[in-house]
Amino acid sequence: MSPESEGIDDAQDVLYRLVDQESGKVLIAAEDLLNYFVEEDPEPPETVTVTFVRAHQVGRARRKTEHAELQVVDRQGETIGVYYLGRVVAAFRHELVPSGADRPDLDYSFGHTCEYIRAGEIWRRWARSRPVEHGEWAGHPSDWQESWLHVVQTAWFDSGRNATRYETAGTAVVDGSGFTTREGFYCALGEAVNGPGGYFGSNRDAVFDCLRTMRRDGAAPFRLVWRNSAASREALGGDFTDSVLSLFEESGVETELSPG
Repeated sequence: MSPESEGIDDAQDVLYRLVDQESGKVLIAAEDLLNYFVEEDPEPPETVTVTFVRAHQVGRARRKTEHAELQVVDRQGETIGVYYLGRVVAAFRHELVPSGADRPDLDYSFGHTCEYIRAGEIWRRWARSRPVEHGEWAGHPSDWQESWLHVVQTAWFDSGRNATRYETAGTAVVDGSGFTTREGFYCALGEAVNGPGGYFGSNRDAVFDCLRTMRRDGAAPFRLVWRNSAASREALGGDFTDSVLSLFEESGVETELSPG
């Protein structure tokens, strides 16, 4: 159990912690979060009210902080994702919060939200167990894939890993029959190169960064096999498919296309 979870009853039920970065103190720990993972607002308000559902711990020393971060934690209390929030303010009076076994829902005022609307559901799945099987992301509807890619990227860098290749297998296989969106392609690519839950770019520029870092750090080279590439070309467009292929070829990655 992490130090931040000490003193929290039933810590394995906690999914989110609001932490003051300067002191490291937990302001609130709760089982769920409402109104944070929402669709992007073209005219966002200055502040939004976010609800911490079934709070397990409420820090009583501070009502607000200028440097807050939202931590996503697994069932062992270890941090698996972090969102920097900046200024947050409690929308409740600490002296009125019930103590003991009660689990109140409590509001905080945030300066912004997260536009990946399925991320909360995906974080809950990852908190139980990180992906260990290939293709878990593909089992969700296509409109989840953008949020899955976001969770992959956030968890990847918050774990201290870099934008590079860590696996050593000589061949990475991407199957074009498993996705119809660009986000799905990047999910498949990250998994093919770095294993389940792996990251290898979330857009073309990010893939280039991964390839460049891989060469700089002397990571093991690999060969890319793109199965059902004709399906990918139809779904993603010829221009996108060709630009990705040229990026790999320019970086010295051998590619093999299998149309069907």
